[in-house]
Amino acid sequence: MGQARAAGAALAVWLLCSCAPRPSPGGRALYETVRRASVFVLANGRHLGSGFFATPDGLVVTAAHMVKGKGGVLEVVSPVAGRVKAETVAMDPGHDVALLRAATGGGSVPWLSLGAAVPPPGAAIFLFGDPVFHHQLLLTGHVSVAEPGYSYNPGCGCYVRVFYVAGTSPEGTSGGCWVDARGQVVGVQSGFLNSPKAPAGIAMVCPPDAIRGLLAARKSAEAPTLGTRLDELWTQPEGFIARFPKGTQGVVTVVPEKDGPVAKAGMTKESLITAIDGRPVAFLWDVLDAVRAKRPGDEVVLEVLDPGAKAPRTVAVRLGKVAE
Repeated sequence: MGQARAAGAALAVWLLCSCAPRPSPGGRALYETVRRASVFVLANGRHLGSGFFATPDGLVVTAAHMVKGKGGVLEVVSPVAGRVKAETVAMDPGHDVALLRAATGGGSVPWLSLGAAVPPPGAAIFLFGDPVFHHQLLLTGHVSVAEPGYSYNPGCGCYVRVFYVAGTSPEGTSGGCWVDARGQVVGVQSGFLNSPKAPAGIAMVCPPDAIRGLLAARKSAEAPTLGTRLDELWTQPEGFIARFPKGTQGVVTVVPEKDGPVAKAGMTKESLITAIDGRPVAFLWDVLDAVRAKRPGDEVVLEVLDPGAKAPRTVAVRLGKVAE
């Protein structure tokens, strides 16, 4: 009985405290700690992106869009464990994060613990990854928002809950860890925003609560969806805005998926959502927060205003499920 209690206490300490080594802030100690726990991911021998060991027994965290739908042989390449086979354990497309099991032979590997939360706006954090033109780079960024938001990720086929970082995130760093100065993981690299002519220097990053949830569950998470791309009305051309009553606010279903939930409900690329479940909407996150609070198969009630219409109509939409 005493041994069982001791084992349980040890497991609780590992889960709650994540007792990985803590380097001194910054410098070589930070670089080496993160480097030893980081990997890059291969599919059929081809470089996909980056990742890191999140447990001593070989669980790897990476980006879901890299491994989603990938057949054939998955591998990870580690500076400590070498090149070893891996398999997908679980995936959360709504946060663009995936969990792999690396065949490390049962031995312990260097790993990184998770930070408690997204650091405050302005905080310096560091991205470690293997871009396609180089390996093992530590890049600097600064947290740009107070709370996570949403960005559409084509690789996941849905809106992904992320926070934003002002910093470089070159191709090949997807799945890499963003860490604080102590080497604790505060996010996983998902994507980056582009201006029409060049990368905008804004990284999209999965927050630590989603990573922690996937590690705890070790099974895939279902992501509910309306089955459409969305844009706020005030981002649309002036001529389109003028087709609605002056001062109208809402979110347009600009790219409905064929046979998706909103298309099945009779909505089009010009339909304007003005309320969801009785709550007025003006911003993208107003809609997506309400959707993500539900499960696939649940129903939402939308107030929809069509161009030229004098009043909105009520539309019931049954949420779909993002494919894994």
